[in-house]
Amino acid sequence: MKKVCFRILLILLALTMTGCVANGSRPTTYAAPDPKAAEINMRLGLNYLQRGDYEIALEKLQKALQQDPNLPSAHNTIALLYQRLGENDKAEKHFKEAVNRAPGYSEAQNNFGVFLCQQQRYDEAEQRFLNAVKNPLYNSAALALENAGMCASREPDMQRAESYFRKALQKQPTLSKSLLQMAQISYQQQDYLQARAYIERYQSASQWSPQALLLAIKTENKLDNQNAVSSYILLLRSRFPDSDEALQAKKGQY
Repeated sequence: MKKVCFRILLILLALTMTGCVANGSRPTTYAAPDPKAAEINMRLGLNYLQRGDYEIALEKLQKALQQDPNLPSAHNTIALLYQRLGENDKAEKHFKEAVNRAPGYSEAQNNFGVFLCQQQRYDEAEQRFLNAVKNPLYNSAALALENAGMCASREPDMQRAESYFRKALQKQPTLSKSLLQMAQISYQQQDYLQARAYIERYQSASQWSPQALLLAIKTENKLDNQNAVSSYILLLRSRFPDSDEALQAKKGQY
């Protein structure tokens, strides 16, 4: 009798457990996270992204997130990919996933800021750049500050932009974009000697661009240094003959 009762009890327990599966569907199975494999696929995805092989990059990054849905670097990298593909909703979703899972992940905060600035969401972008530089171990804080300055100049809020460019140059004095932007700001403020100083620093830190050469021409023209003007014009026309800046210089529009 006891054996019969025991068998009935086992059957009832089995029926009870089976009843937990809704509508007769199969039990859901979850693969255990595989952080090492996810990291490998994330790095592969990043390499393919940098090479421009977006289809393979997407495949690797999606696999990485299947293997470890909590991997912030995979969310950050796939967000960059979606950003390049113009799928902004997906990009934003994954940027948020990255920074929510790791608020101190400065690279993702900075990338998210660049994305938001491109969407003209300037206040949100600024906060992301500031979040990036909060981390004292972030070795690209100067670039995040430079990005904040570039974003502020788009609004435009040149006073705030100048503040960020100065902070960026305090951390890294050879940042070419910040040097050129400060030269432009100094020129607009009619501080032509200061503009010249920033242009000279830019020349030492980076190769000439047509924009920088035209600004140098304008600055030296304001300082009435026609020898320097002629030298810069010659350099502009020889290095960038088909540029709009070379055409402006040819027409004397400086």
